Amino acid sequence: MSLKDQKTVNFLKTNKLRVKLIVSILIVFNIFVIISKLIYNKMIDEEHFLHIAKGEMQVAIMKRDDLTRNVNQSVKQYVEMEGELLHRLIALAKETKSGADAQRILAINGEIERLIASLDLLVMRSPQLRSKGPYIYMMETMRNTENEVLTAIENYNARASEFNTFIYKVPYNLVARLYDFKKADLFNATINNKSAPDIIELVETRANPT
Repeated sequence: MSLKDQKTVNFLKTNKLRVKLIVSILIVFNIFVIISKLIYNKMIDEEHFLHIAKGEMQVAIMKRDDLTRNVNQSVKQYVEMEGELLHRLIALAKETKSGADAQRILAINGEIERLIASLDLLVMRSPQLRSKGPYIYMMETMRNTENEVLTAIENYNARASEFNTFIYKVPYNLVARLYDFKKADLFNATINNKSAPDIIELVETRANPT
């Protein structure tokens, strides 16, 4: 074999190796792209479920705050009107016993009827105010809403922990870095209900009606 033919053979072998190498790289790259897309779709699903859990938690917190604020207002109104009604009834008994004129007694009766009508309207909106009493009703409502919030927070934190564990696993961590997936923050489960009613204030209002 001539030198020229030998060079040609070597050139073809070299090119053949290069082609094989390029083909192998392309195959590996395509496999990586396919796998990364599958992992990316899985991570998108996990992130979606995480966002759903976060939304449910935020809704539960807002519901808790709104409901507690409304219950606080209803209970306070009920206690104030109940205290005022008792005060008017005592005043009516005193006026009647002391022989007050009919006009004065009728005026007190009118105030009593107005208070009873207002209480009835309030109880129609929240029947448990009367059936359970304002304080039990308030405490049960607060307990139920706090339980809903805690459940939503636990669900979100569980989802966040699963997501964080997921994006740190191999090969998911590579795709997470590639597509810039961030670690989810856990929510502090400490309940801080700023709209919670002041029980002592309500008791004092009931004991000392204005």
